[in-house]
Amino acid sequence: MDGLLLQTVEGLGEFPFAGSSGEVWELLQAEKEGVSREILAQGPLHHDLIDVNEIEPSEDSAQQIEWLHRGNLEERLRDINDAQDRLIDGGYGVCVACGDRINEQRLLADPAASMCFDCQRIAEGEMLCRTL
Repeated sequence: MDGLLLQTVEGLGEFPFAGSSGEVWELLQAEKEGVSREILAQGPLHHDLIDVNEIEPSEDSAQQIEWLHRGNLEERLRDINDAQDRLIDGGYGVCVACGDRINEQRLLADPAASMCFDCQRIAEGEMLCRTL
């Protein structure tokens, strides 16, 4: 594997991505804390299973939008945790789908990115086809 291995947060050297691995860890950790605070501030949500494709304007729309937002926050939290795991395991910056390096600009835009641009585009295309 040709990714970054994080053994400790302190004393890490430079790596081929933007900043040091410690800086990336701290950036991910700060975002993780912000997302966690937002989830906790929303409190527990009570809902029935919602099909995103069946949302129609109604008095329940605000609750449905709130639930979808909560789902997005939870997904982002998982992505951040996974990125931190990849830092620890040595796979940070390597596409989980094809094994190629993830472009530095992509990691700057989203430090939790797990796939290169091409694989992400394919995955999103497949996901779109499943919802149609």
